[in-house]
Amino acid sequence: MSKRILVGMISHETNCFSPIPTPLAAWQERSFFLGDDILQRHRGRTSNMGAFMEIAEREGWELIPSIAASATPSLPTDTETYAYLKSMLLAPLQDTKVDAVLLGMHGGMMAEGVEDPELDIVTSVRALVGDVPFVVTLDLHSNLQKEMVEQCDAIFGFDTNPHIDSYERALEAAELLARMFNENLAPVTAFAHPPMMPPTINMRTEEGPMVKLFDEARRYEAQPGVLNVSVFGGFPFVDAAYSGTSIVTTALDRETAQKISDEIAQLAWSIRAEFLKELPDIETALVQAEQLLLSDDKRPVILADVADNAGGGGSADTPELLRAFIARNIPQSAAALLWDPAAVRQAMQVGVGNVAHFSLGAHSTQAYGTPVEVEARVAAITDGSFPAYGPMARGSVVNIGLAARLVIGNVSVLISSRRLACNEADIFRHLGIEPTQQRLLMVKSRGHFRASFQPLAREIIEVDAPGAANPNLKRYPYQQYHAWPLDL
Repeated sequence: MSKRILVGMISHETNCFSPIPTPLAAWQERSFFLGDDILQRHRGRTSNMGAFMEIAEREGWELIPSIAASATPSLPTDTETYAYLKSMLLAPLQDTKVDAVLLGMHGGMMAEGVEDPELDIVTSVRALVGDVPFVVTLDLHSNLQKEMVEQCDAIFGFDTNPHIDSYERALEAAELLARMFNENLAPVTAFAHPPMMPPTINMRTEEGPMVKLFDEARRYEAQPGVLNVSVFGGFPFVDAAYSGTSIVTTALDRETAQKISDEIAQLAWSIRAEFLKELPDIETALVQAEQLLLSDDKRPVILADVADNAGGGGSADTPELLRAFIARNIPQSAAALLWDPAAVRQAMQVGVGNVAHFSLGAHSTQAYGTPVEVEARVAAITDGSFPAYGPMARGSVVNIGLAARLVIGNVSVLISSRRLACNEADIFRHLGIEPTQQRLLMVKSRGHFRASFQPLAREIIEVDAPGAANPNLKRYPYQQYHAWPLDL
């Protein structure tokens, strides 16, 4: 008789300081599938669920699909929406006995009235399924508590930032579940949490302090009986006492697992200052960019509006860096992706080739500046749906909603009706801009854009600008978290 495996995903990275709410509609707009629709949507895809399905088909498992939903980072999910999402995940367990559970979650989610939804979900699932294998995948930016780790037989976090390995980590998780069945493996998990919550700006896995931590993790994983070592940098805009860095080791021996987690946690604490990074302000960053443009290197210089990263809870419509970018009026300049549904609707009314006055940005909040007033020519209008081929998208269809390209002097500004970080160079191409032919690009993103843009860039300048995801954490009114670096 084939094994019956519950699969599901509820994924949200919560920013307690974001101006953007997270109702059910926000989940339905981004990615929301129930039951068998999950299998139809993800079969053959290089996604978390696609990986689970790939191993299930090889092993002959029967998958019991529940819910696969995600929302763009924003405020804590409201009480009613969270209750609904959780009920959909648990629904198949009310009348179906399963042999194991495979869940894909984020680890950085909050909901109104529920400080740690992942802990709540895992505890609720465990209560219904009993003592069966329970394997979970999590984002590298997870904030974890010991109680959640103890509920799971194995936990696999992303090994890359930008996150280009979610499919591979889900394959690894499902492969371990197969070994648990076929080889009678009985893994255990161990958790360590140094009292630190670094900003994400210096949390890349190709350079900086995370390299040291992952080098240690790989060294330990080469030892017999060690199945996985996951380094979680944490997501700092979750205002909770438990937020921050944690290490989870999955092994066959609890003492070994705990020793590994403790030692890497001690290393993280010892190098914590390396996670801090000072960024140039808007004026300084633009001066630096102009100096770089004087060289013979024709590759574009990129300004990253890291504090307005939609992928970290930013509104994607803050105006100040954009205002200065437009004012510089440097030839062959382009900026993306400004979330401005009203401006997109206006562009559609104005029509391609025509000029009108536009009031750009700062529509979600004016806490970070007022709209940019410009005369702009509408150069392109699209439905915003296109395949992207960067290391993250891998050929999947990206949907930025109805979108337009406005031209203001020498500057093109790409605007969308969906709030998404500019993580794919194909966003520019879709709206008629070849990024490699530009001298200066501006992207509203913090880190994931590097997977697609860094190979084509002369240099990337991260800018200290206003927004809900600025790496200077002392700008925000934390209520629950009080350790490093806020205590500096």
